[in-house]
Amino acid sequence: MNTKLFLATLLGLLAYSQARITLAKWEAFKQEFNKSYDNKFEERFRMQVFEDNKRIIDTHNERFATGEETYEMGFNEYTDLLDKEFDCMFDGPEIEDFEFTHKDDDELKGYNDEVDWRILGAITPVKQEGHFNNSWAFATAGVVESRKFISTGVLLELSKQQLIDCSSNKHDSIWRALKYIKSKKGIEAERAYPYRGVKGHCKFNKRLISASIRKYHHSSTGNERTLAKQVAKGPVAAMISRDAIRFYRSGVFHNPNCRKSPEYAVLIVGYGNSKSFGEYWLLKTSLGTSWGEKGYLKLARNKNNLCGIASRAYFPDI
Repeated sequence: MNTKLFLATLLGLLAYSQARITLAKWEAFKQEFNKSYDNKFEERFRMQVFEDNKRIIDTHNERFATGEETYEMGFNEYTDLLDKEFDCMFDGPEIEDFEFTHKDDDELKGYNDEVDWRILGAITPVKQEGHFNNSWAFATAGVVESRKFISTGVLLELSKQQLIDCSSNKHDSIWRALKYIKSKKGIEAERAYPYRGVKGHCKFNKRLISASIRKYHHSSTGNERTLAKQVAKGPVAAMISRDAIRFYRSGVFHNPNCRKSPEYAVLIVGYGNSKSFGEYWLLKTSLGTSWGEKGYLKLARNKNNLCGIASRAYFPDI
């Protein structure tokens, strides 16, 4: 066999082997995330999108393996979506009316080097919101749940559906939901008003209120030092860019190009310092336990307000 023929044969075998690996990963992806498609043409298209995104993930992870990146990418339920399709799953910036008070540095004296409210039993389990763009409701319910636990010692999962049915409108947001809870003098428990995802008729029953708030506050815009002091007192709900959740799997997400637009709501449950990748925020999502680090994201801290983490951060007084 001459050299050219040998090389052509070798390249063909490598391409065939790579195609088999990709097909195996595609089948595993469909099974893990329960994916099905209307016809063979749509499935071919989705597989091509998956392959394109897989190349992005593989290239990034090669840099991660050599220490050039601080976080690892991975497959998730969005890996068969185009970027524009992923972007369309999230609303634009929330609108603020400044009907809240600001908490500043002077009001909080000192804070710990590391905080993880999960260890203290203040955080309910990670849930999957589905394709409903309801992260704001999960973050709001979560911050009230945790602050109530800190105040009373009782941890109770609260109703996201009540917020969706009764407080939401064209511009859903954490602060509107907190404002609603305060105005109605409470929120029901999840077991009394369970999650469905889609907006329906408001069925709020004031006799079933399980938690209430006295005030709600907005952290000083863009100030991560102030935010850390507030998280040391209890979890804080915040908005970040969707850029951070696209392909994240593990590690400390740090991409200087991450936009600061408020598109996805999270619950800041703590912060820490990785020996390998530096300071980070510990964020609880509503993307389910198969996403990221069992539903959690570590976002680089003190990196010029990365992804807008300190731009829109809120918490209540119980």
